[in-house]
Amino acid sequence: MRQQRLSSRPAARAVAALLLAAAVAGCGEIKNTFTPAPHSANQLTVALAGRPNALYAGLYEALALGYFQQTDIDVHIVVPAPGQDPLTMLHDGQVLLAFSSEVNVFLHRNRNQPVAGIAAIMHAPLNQVKVRTPAAKSSGGVAPSASRPSTSRTHGKRSTPTGKPTVTTLTEPDERFWPAKLRRLLAQPGYPTYDGLVLVARGESISGYPGLVSRFAQALARGYRAAQADPGQAITTLINAVPALAVRAQFERAMLDAALPEMFPRGLPVWGYQREAEWNTFGDWLNRNGFLTDPNALLELGQASTNQDLAGLGI
Repeated sequence: MRQQRLSSRPAARAVAALLLAAAVAGCGEIKNTFTPAPHSANQLTVALAGRPNALYAGLYEALALGYFQQTDIDVHIVVPAPGQDPLTMLHDGQVLLAFSSEVNVFLHRNRNQPVAGIAAIMHAPLNQVKVRTPAAKSSGGVAPSASRPSTSRTHGKRSTPTGKPTVTTLTEPDERFWPAKLRRLLAQPGYPTYDGLVLVARGESISGYPGLVSRFAQALARGYRAAQADPGQAITTLINAVPALAVRAQFERAMLDAALPEMFPRGLPVWGYQREAEWNTFGDWLNRNGFLTDPNALLELGQASTNQDLAGLGI
């Protein structure tokens, strides 16, 4: 099925882009060259999919390096409470953007909630990411559990003096909102691949705030490229922003190292690009297994994601 753009971009979008970005790099990345007046920046709230951790390193790098400020955006990060679904918060208008999974995007669209992925952070299911930390100096106890930030599960205990590293398997942070049958199916091999962490917007936000959404997505891309260039500094930035993670510094660095290959897979034209064929294949699989029942969700299967706000593919 063809992936469709969610809205046409009127001429005003291009005008706004020129006013807000003094230069556009060859790759399409927006770079401002002006200093916004105090208190003039656009306010933007974004919900994480769970508690902060290394998967959001690019977001915190973009904040610390001033990339959002350079594009005249004042970003406020919202951490959902344990029972809060980030896409419900998004649909209800509590936030303008949210991090979630491709799975959750389809499930919400099946409830007639027109949310759509606008950038892929992780290009694989998180349960395929293995975090390896050095062997414990002594046996006993459990490995640092990423389930505490609601993004991963620990299997087994710390390694014994044999020297084997601890291996932790990540899981999607919003899987607690999925049907039990779907969780069981996705815990076993045989399903099509999907994007484990994506940036999501409402359809009306993509069309109603086109410049703002694009500027955020492209500044976020710069933050993730900074994290790729210097993972150690990215974890330092994360801990400076969230001091409670200091006790998990080694594990957070290992998580980022394990995640980077899926944040920057080969063969994509730009950071965040969502593969149309993979989204459609996974949506078809959800339909065949009875998880997509709304006729509108099926008719609009190709509109569950859009790349129009990524660098070089839109404004």
